[in-house]
Amino acid sequence: GSVVEIDIGCEQIANLTAKLRATESKLEATESKLDAVTTDLNKTEDALETVTGRLNSTQEELGTVREELRKTKDLLDTEAAERNKTVESLETCTGTLADTRTELGAARRFENITRWDVLYTAPYFNKVFTSELYQQLTSSWEMLQKLVGVNMTDGVVNHFR
Repeated sequence: GSVVEIDIGCEQIANLTAKLRATESKLEATESKLDAVTTDLNKTEDALETVTGRLNSTQEELGTVREELRKTKDLLDTEAAERNKTVESLETCTGTLADTRTELGAARRFENITRWDVLYTAPYFNKVFTSELYQQLTSSWEMLQKLVGVNMTDGVVNHFR
């Protein structure tokens, strides 16, 4: 060809070379950005793995705590049921005690008391009468000799109870 054609061809090659360099530059910039994004992605994945591990650990702890709470609730329910039974027993005992006090009050009237009622008290009743018990009983009665001449009122009797 002619020189003009060669100059035009060189000009086109120069343009293409410039475009190639610009494209290569853009490619390098893109690759650099890609490397930065890949690095960020890797860091994000590592952080996600760490958070996932913490989440799993927390869920395990939560399961353990839930189980402990269930056991505690069961224990509290059992104790509440036992407490309710105890309250019922106490209410029954309170009624029985009130009835017994009423009976005791009626039994302590003077016309109902005999000299043998002392044998119904705890030291003697349903026990073998021993010489020691006899001594206790007689020493109590001997002590009464000091009271000869004293008016036996509720105050005096209650003093010796």
